[in-house]
Amino acid sequence: MMKIAMTSLVAALLGVLPVDSIWAASQAAGWVRIEAKPVRIGGQLYEPSCSQAEGADATYAFWYRKGTADGLVVYFDGGGACWDDATCSLPRLASGDPKRQTTFKAEIMAGDDPARMSGIFDLANPRNPVRDWSMVFVPYCTGDVHSGSNTAHYRDPQTGRPFSIQHRGWDNTQVILRWMRANVSRPARLLVTGSSAGAYGAATHYAALREMYPRGSAAYLGDAGQGVATPEFTDRRNTSWHYRLPEKIFGRDAQHTPDVDMVARLAEHFPRDRFAQYTTAYDATQRFFYGLMGAEKSCDAWTSKMSQELGRRQTVNNFRSYLASGDTHTILRSPLFFTEESGGAAFTTWFGDLVVGSSPSNKACADCLTPPALCKG
Repeated sequence: MMKIAMTSLVAALLGVLPVDSIWAASQAAGWVRIEAKPVRIGGQLYEPSCSQAEGADATYAFWYRKGTADGLVVYFDGGGACWDDATCSLPRLASGDPKRQTTFKAEIMAGDDPARMSGIFDLANPRNPVRDWSMVFVPYCTGDVHSGSNTAHYRDPQTGRPFSIQHRGWDNTQVILRWMRANVSRPARLLVTGSSAGAYGAATHYAALREMYPRGSAAYLGDAGQGVATPEFTDRRNTSWHYRLPEKIFGRDAQHTPDVDMVARLAEHFPRDRFAQYTTAYDATQRFFYGLMGAEKSCDAWTSKMSQELGRRQTVNNFRSYLASGDTHTILRSPLFFTEESGGAAFTTWFGDLVVGSSPSNKACADCLTPPALCKG
């Protein structure tokens, strides 16, 4: 009962709860779930919300944990994406049929609690380099890679029924950033990261977080978000989501920045920070979405484009990559975090070097670009 009351108090007083009280709650309860409330910023009202797909809970919340080390992880979670009639008519719901094909997570679910996750969220494992850091966990339920600010209108291709989706990932993050300014002190080390759709969200909001915490060392890691997309998808993304990117980093036409260019541009803008990406050579989920975007022979085409663009980014001095074999998707939330080894290096060692600032070398599996037997495009 004490834990429930403490969590409710944190939610009710979002943005005004004294820092010491937040920290005390985190120490006592581990992770604290905070229900986000509307906030007015610069004259604009930001109202946090999930997708509001039919049958979905619109409530948006995030998690915070106060660590004992002077480091901060800001993690953006994944969960697919949608951008047109076909993809947005396939939401994943807590009450839905688990066998039904879906394209995006439409609401926050029980499994989104970081206390249930492995990888960097396994706080008892001594091999986890960030187990003692403070953490902000940004969940995902808007179908827009944490970067949209729009109410989009679609029509179900099967029934013709019109429906709307709240693509409010950008708005939700603005509320969390406001809370962080009031409640999270400046760390000596900062890691901005995310998995799948969250890898893009981490890139979208990296500059704002770096501006908030300008001192100390900082790193970005994109987990299974390589940015391989068709030009048609980029146009549709902008229309459906009102894709938001900071102009001070990406220029006056920031929203037209291809996803594949985002990390390299960040690395060039922040030459003293460290940027990195992880992927498997034939990531099944990234290939699947590349096909949904209209790419032909998406299996071979995705891997070819990914390896080409990854090599181009490696020419930037402060960028590193870790390329693993196989087709699994994401590593930071998974037990694979502790077992993966490619290019002669354990991922945990490579990750540890990245977050402490010793600049790991690029790692890649041997002969891992040979198409797998089940890869049929």
